[in-house]
Amino acid sequence: MSATPSESRPSGAALATLFVSSGGLLGLAIYQWLELIHVRTGGTAACSVNETVNCATVWDSPFSHLVQEWLGIPVAGLGVLWGAVALLLAFLTLQRPATFRSAVKAWALVGLLSCVTFISASFQARAVCLTCLGTYALTAVYAFGAMKLLGGGAVPPARELIGGLGWGLVLTVPLFFGLLYPGSKTPLEAASVPKLDKHNPDDFDAVMATLSQREKLTAAWARNEWKNAPAHDTSMFPVHAHKGKADAPVRIVEFTDILCGHCAQFEEMLREIEGMSPEGGMSIEPRYYPLDEECNPDIKGTAGDGVRCYGAKLQICAELHPKFFLMRREFFQNQRQLDQGMMLAIAKRHGLDTDALAECIKSPATASRLGEDIAYARKFNIQGTPLVLLNGKATPPSPVFLLGMVLSGGNVDAPYFQRLPPPPPPNAPQ
Repeated sequence: MSATPSESRPSGAALATLFVSSGGLLGLAIYQWLELIHVRTGGTAACSVNETVNCATVWDSPFSHLVQEWLGIPVAGLGVLWGAVALLLAFLTLQRPATFRSAVKAWALVGLLSCVTFISASFQARAVCLTCLGTYALTAVYAFGAMKLLGGGAVPPARELIGGLGWGLVLTVPLFFGLLYPGSKTPLEAASVPKLDKHNPDDFDAVMATLSQREKLTAAWARNEWKNAPAHDTSMFPVHAHKGKADAPVRIVEFTDILCGHCAQFEEMLREIEGMSPEGGMSIEPRYYPLDEECNPDIKGTAGDGVRCYGAKLQICAELHPKFFLMRREFFQNQRQLDQGMMLAIAKRHGLDTDALAECIKSPATASRLGEDIAYARKFNIQGTPLVLLNGKATPPSPVFLLGMVLSGGNVDAPYFQRLPPPPPPNAPQ
């Protein structure tokens, strides 16, 4: 007797589609989780191309934070959970198709409905997450394999659908509780500057003792990265503008893009550190690395509306003005609405001559100066913005490490640094 459709073995095409899509999604979700940890500890996501195409913006949206607060795992953890269950159900369907075919279809529907929810959240965040698009595509492929290639009708009857959801739940519960531990180790917020009651190293020593193990490891990693970073001859790049004493014990050079979200976060972090710095303890030198091929030959395929290049050139033309740093901060605070007109309006409000600015922005001298900054950043193998240099060497923008260096007068072997745990091994997520 031939097998009925509900009992027949799934086709090779159906199984291949289910296994490849669920396995790919599981791997992608794990990668997203590791990237999220990297971002939350002060790093930059590889998929953060600009302000609109920016995974980190979606991962740090109010919806994403709410999910992590309620469930104990980030949205990427839900991707790991769904992918793992989808893969297990595909394997079980291979063994017992009559029992688990409906479970695969039900789980595919759960995935599609989840994608609709997450797409809506991304839309509200006004950002596009490239890795999330990959997740949606793989979920759709899994659903196609379940509903079109697996046989038995696209959507099973309600009774079978409920039974299939029950099998999905049986697998979900233990996996969910297993993911709570790595979820508890995933920072909910991006790294922040420690708060001090007094501006002195002794107080910072006490604060360091209260940091979480992850914060201590991140600071230890940043310290180790800075100590081992190569120094380059930058004498051919004269200082054009800076805030603080030129001979301060801690000299920070920052390369930013005016629409870079992480640059805006770093600016606020640097402002907090500056407020806690001893008098004359640090200097800040702004440099520019616009992420637009229109004016940056290192960038390919990202020509935009000219805001990035215009913003860099405007800052170059305005950086000797007394209100320059106030103007610059306002630019970063208005990133989402920023355009050339708004930048000129902000500059005018701070007392700059907009006609002179317009002429300066168009001048070959300004283009040459921007080229100087790009060449400067290239010496340090810049991979994205912000690029931060501390006393001539590249450093991760770790707030704990930077503040500790400022309070110690640039002493990387200060006692509170000596008490940090050993740094994690290379390539370990921070």
